[in-house]
Amino acid sequence: MRLWFTFAVRNLRSGLKGFWILLSCLTLGVAALAIIGSLSSGLRRGLDEQGQQLLGGDIEFALVQREATPIEKEWLAKQGTLSQTTTLRAMAQSVTDTALVEIKAVDGNYPLYGTLQTAPQTPDTFKNINGIFGAAVDEALLSRLGIKLGDSIKLGTASIEIRATIATEPDKIAGGISFGPRVMLSPEALATTGLVQPGSLITYAYRAKLPQPATLANGQDLEKRASEKFPDAGWRVRTTDKAAQGADEFISRLGYFMTLVSVAALVVAGTGIANATRAFVERRREQIATLNCLGIESRHVIAISLIEIMLVSLLGVVIALCIGAASPWIVKSLFGTLLPLPLVTGLDVKPLGLAAVLGLLITAAFALWPLGSISKIKGASLFRSQGLDESGLPARGIMLVSLGLLVIAAGIVMLAFDDPYVTASYLAGLILSFAVLSGLARGVVMLVRRLPRPKNMLLRHALANLARPGSTAISVIMALGLGLALFVTLALTDKIISTELRSGLPEKAPAFFFLDVQNPDLQNFETVLKAQTGIVDMSNSPMLRGRITKIKGVAAEAYKTTADTAWVLKGDRGITYSDELPKGSTLVEGQWWSKDYAGPALVSMTEDIAKGLDLKLGDHITVNVLGREVEAEIASTRKVNWKSLGINFVLVFTPNTLVNAPHAHIVTAGMSGGDEGAVLKNIAKTFPSITGIRVKDALDTVSTLLGKMLVAVRGANVVSLLTGVLVLAGALAAGLSTRSYEVVVLKTYGASRAQLLWGFVLEYGLLGLLAAGFGIITGTAAAWGLARFVLEMPFQFSFVLAFSTAAAAMVLTILAGLTVTWTALSAKPSFYLRNG
Repeated sequence: MRLWFTFAVRNLRSGLKGFWILLSCLTLGVAALAIIGSLSSGLRRGLDEQGQQLLGGDIEFALVQREATPIEKEWLAKQGTLSQTTTLRAMAQSVTDTALVEIKAVDGNYPLYGTLQTAPQTPDTFKNINGIFGAAVDEALLSRLGIKLGDSIKLGTASIEIRATIATEPDKIAGGISFGPRVMLSPEALATTGLVQPGSLITYAYRAKLPQPATLANGQDLEKRASEKFPDAGWRVRTTDKAAQGADEFISRLGYFMTLVSVAALVVAGTGIANATRAFVERRREQIATLNCLGIESRHVIAISLIEIMLVSLLGVVIALCIGAASPWIVKSLFGTLLPLPLVTGLDVKPLGLAAVLGLLITAAFALWPLGSISKIKGASLFRSQGLDESGLPARGIMLVSLGLLVIAAGIVMLAFDDPYVTASYLAGLILSFAVLSGLARGVVMLVRRLPRPKNMLLRHALANLARPGSTAISVIMALGLGLALFVTLALTDKIISTELRSGLPEKAPAFFFLDVQNPDLQNFETVLKAQTGIVDMSNSPMLRGRITKIKGVAAEAYKTTADTAWVLKGDRGITYSDELPKGSTLVEGQWWSKDYAGPALVSMTEDIAKGLDLKLGDHITVNVLGREVEAEIASTRKVNWKSLGINFVLVFTPNTLVNAPHAHIVTAGMSGGDEGAVLKNIAKTFPSITGIRVKDALDTVSTLLGKMLVAVRGANVVSLLTGVLVLAGALAAGLSTRSYEVVVLKTYGASRAQLLWGFVLEYGLLGLLAAGFGIITGTAAAWGLARFVLEMPFQFSFVLAFSTAAAAMVLTILAGLTVTWTALSAKPSFYLRNG
């Protein structure tokens, strides 16, 4: 071992010449893993450490459609300092326009943690001055309604003066997705608007600041005592570890996805490492042959070479880890004000360690394979350096060690994540892609050998180079093909998601949703709405909010469910009642109740949720509606076409179960011609307490959020493309010596520099085209699998993407090929002819 290290270190004294491609591939692959891991960790720790500020308290008790009773409020107030916030959506009207807004009424104790910053910062922002209350709003509302500070807007039946804009809202993330600008006012101001009515879709949140020092355990203990004290309250309780309403879960899933993509990029980089190692062996051919003549066994030379490569790899890993460790600081300093989530800039060793271990394992596994060809280099290479073919498989022992290292790396990836099925499927896809590309590349080379030779000399020469012994065609097709496959997969996935959410409206989708239509106003509202120009296809459904508390007698918190249906047990759900099967639903099992049904409570549930909760006809669930526990038997299951955007619910009850509960209606309407903005304005003036939501605006909001999320996917796309280019350069560099000899021979027989150059362009263009073809086929298949089995979205192929990928691959291959082999065109004939 000492001798091996001594030789390896001495070899490295001459510098890193020839190692730059290997170093670049490894650094890029490991850095991608380290950056994703560090940023995910920083965001998760930010949510954990700033949970009190994000939640707005140490614990939150939230109720929908009803306020806490005086007894409940009194008990909560005894636990610590209490603050109440009330949130709802409504229409804000100025003299010239209307807009959907998110109203938040806050009391004098708000915020319990953090600071509400407004511009200007004044104590009179929410006060009643000369009979008019004030509000602070998001600055976007001013431009949307064409108003300025000091102007008034109409909320419901009240006029509210805009006295400030909101600079910082400490607990904004706790509210989830916003579909309109924030309007913040006092509870007294909200009471004057007439928006608070029985059955209105309003959320009341009671946040407590516990006696210090407050801990998560204190909050969880209070949650337990509250459930024991008020078992039928029906409130949703959140402690500081659940402050971000699913943001923590989103970060984990996005980090999981991006880490798997980075693993794929690292595997692609591994092919670059293999090609760079092959070039390393080619450069050291004479040294290896000399050692062979001196009696040194090949295994010693392989060990020395591997140590040398691993020492260089350590440098690449250290550089990558430094980049990964610094990424939270860099991102926070550059984009800190734009990030919607808190980012902690501390050092987390776990993701860095994972990146380092995987990087070294991949390097060793992919480097060993080409190092095995050292055993085929004999002393005769000193006398005839060209014409020897070291192709074929290495020794069995080297193959087993290389494969064993890859298995260990796969095992580490499996252990690093909680979803072994998805991880295993992803790794299997990687292996399959690698095998398919390898087989197709070899098949193409064999096919080229059997093709009739064209009359054009340059094309004939280019095709012969693809199939000659020692050709880099297989390496280039695999190297660039893997990178392009990853690129195409991500690009098509990006397109599938974007197209589905941005332009996936069905032809008969409603144009509007109108919320909080009270029973006494329903008939008059529908008459006025129907009279608006362009309104068609109106429908309505009663709407309540309820939370599933028990399933088959087991508390919802303790019930085991699948990952894709767990959401239905988290928080309140919209529920309804109906005496007939809702439109857009298809009965799967059971029967629908009769219109005059008056028996025990029955419920119809969507088929996917019923399966995920392991529920069958005749099973019972318990739902808390406005503080009342309703136990119902499952009478049927339905399949729902959610993409129609019509009114539909996971749970539909028998009318006699809920008809007497306070509730409002939700009304949808389509448009055929007419002005949507004018319709909203007219409805807001006639029915100020009814909230109108334009479907296009809601989808635009989702699309904006989607665009921000897809930034990470597009960043991974860039990494995959850069990796493919580096791997391509490594593959071409591996055959540089042979290419130089070939150029000298052709020059000796009279070939001009221009002919050689065009021959290279044809050869590399064909290589790029073949790699692009394989990348497009493999990437399309992977994207189809993601769309079909993971995203559950319709697959869409893009011919523009395929054409641009093929063109880019050809250009990149030609440029990389000419860059790497340019020195071959200037090779001195004397050296090669003497050693030929």
